[in-house]
Amino acid sequence: MTSTCQQVQQQIAGYVDHELEPAQLQTVSGHLQACPGCAEAANAQKKIKNLVREKAAALTTPAPLRAAIRRSLARENSGFSFWAQVQQLFTLQPLPALAAVAALIFFSGLLTYFAFFPSAPLAGGNPAFVAGSLEGEIICIDCDLLDSLKTAHGHDAAHRVGVRCLDGRLWSILRSEKSETLASQIHRRVRVVGNLFEKMHYVEIREFSFI
Repeated sequence: MTSTCQQVQQQIAGYVDHELEPAQLQTVSGHLQACPGCAEAANAQKKIKNLVREKAAALTTPAPLRAAIRRSLARENSGFSFWAQVQQLFTLQPLPALAAVAALIFFSGLLTYFAFFPSAPLAGGNPAFVAGSLEGEIICIDCDLLDSLKTAHGHDAAHRVGVRCLDGRLWSILRSEKSETLASQIHRRVRVVGNLFEKMHYVEIREFSFI
């Protein structure tokens, strides 16, 4: 990752919200056209914020309609799908729902930061890692998040790679030549050996093999 990518990553939020000065906007736009990784990060933020704007419109739902939905839910014994529950939450409790989405955006930003600044877990001279191994499925963390939101997206060479273990835990892979190799093997099962930063759920790969 170049120093230009680092500078652009710090300005993506302002770019998405149209808050950049003309000179900054020109610089960031030009970089996004040439850098698939930064463009994917910008597109992910756009999609999440568009989802917030779309669902925020539920605040105008008439009170009688909300009351009718509550009565219908009280009589309903069968379960709902996850996405249906999310939609009902925005209808019946819009403010808590918006707060939840805002928290999702915040933690997504944290994941993006640590992915593009992989040295962060090493700061302070006390990495607190242990040597170990993991087995699981190779995933793209950003694509997995967008899948959970049922948002259309495309795969390319700029995947932010992670490993989802059988116990459901998700480990982010620190960027390296080996992680770039795994980025082309999304959804394959793999065994990785390396340094495990257990508190941060990051793994620094020394070697890997497909299962």
